[in-house]
Amino acid sequence: MRHLRVLSLSLLSLALSGPLHAVANPLPALIDAVSQRLAIADQVARSKLDTGKPVLDETREQQVLQSVQRAAADRGVPTATARTFFSIQMEANKLVQYGLLDAWRRQHHIPPPDKPDLSKLRSRLDELQGRLLDGLAATAPLRQDKDCQAKVDQAVTRYQLQHWQDSLHRLAQVRALGDFCNLPD
Repeated sequence: MRHLRVLSLSLLSLALSGPLHAVANPLPALIDAVSQRLAIADQVARSKLDTGKPVLDETREQQVLQSVQRAAADRGVPTATARTFFSIQMEANKLVQYGLLDAWRRQHHIPPPDKPDLSKLRSRLDELQGRLLDGLAATAPLRQDKDCQAKVDQAVTRYQLQHWQDSLHRLAQVRALGDFCNLPD
């Protein structure tokens, strides 16, 4: 128990140790958009459970990547950066879907009966695409910073202290942002 308190205090002090931001830091907004995208994975998984559709949908993934490539240039994001980032986001999203579907099957637990419409969920994901691209553009200087990974880790820790996430969503968030500082230009 003492170790848990020490860890909690250490995380809290890490989260509070950053400077007050006189200039807006675009990273928290990007992390929030990533987290919102991951939260939608719960409903996508439920829809796929109901319809029997597979998690892997290569046709949809290619549509997303083509859309991202078209929109990236308008927002000042290199195509390779956008394509890699969104491929990673889709991997993280599938991680959540597979995790939930597995848990529901193993526990013989069916989630609440709300039956999400996959086309509406995809529209919401498409809306988030613009926010994510804007976040990529705004955080481009950070990705060149030698302390990029430490800053991302600190921002993710802050986010996780402020927003409850289960272990599956925390892991997916780590996957979604783990290669952020190494995206191609």
